[in-house]
Amino acid sequence: MVRPQPEFHIITSGKQVPQEVIHICTRVHHLVDAIHLRENNWSSRCLYDTMIALLSTGVPAEKLVVNDRVDIALLTGVERIQLGSRSVKPSQIKRAFPTIKIGVSVHTPVEVEAARKAGADSVILGNVYRTDSKPGKAGIGVDAISKVKDRLPVVGIGGITPNNAAEVIRAGARGIAVLSGVFLSRDPLVAAKEYRFSLKGAEVL
Repeated sequence: MVRPQPEFHIITSGKQVPQEVIHICTRVHHLVDAIHLRENNWSSRCLYDTMIALLSTGVPAEKLVVNDRVDIALLTGVERIQLGSRSVKPSQIKRAFPTIKIGVSVHTPVEVEAARKAGADSVILGNVYRTDSKPGKAGIGVDAISKVKDRLPVVGIGGITPNNAAEVIRAGARGIAVLSGVFLSRDPLVAAKEYRFSLKGAEVL
């Protein structure tokens, strides 16, 4: 049986203007499996225009994931949504739009089970390691992934570097997600290549 290759997700930083986000995405999209637009401070018009710009520059719709904004996803033909703790339940969205693939961001194994019961297709779980984006918060460790890998497809996030990415996959994660590691790196293209190379040969369990 051929095992699936690890997925590589990148998440926008919330600290960059649309033009910079578009520029980075057009440079690296061929190296990643998912680009999450997590821009809670953007207006609906700004998010919509950015999505249309990404699609027009050749970023495939199937690689785009919109955080929370089901309306913008539907208007742009994107069928991947990432929800948070304050979002509506996946089951509520799926009743109206059954083809949409829904991920949920979670922090504990208990939340993974709640997401599964609510109808999620996958979860992003973290922070796996200690990270500067969550000062003072210890990482949950790769053991947390091992405990829930059979409940839903899990993507690990938080403190993941090219040096530890394979460890996350070996624990049972379907993939990894990074934010500052690409979007806020000195050279996003080089960073994306390093992450992709680190996943080469790391088999999904």
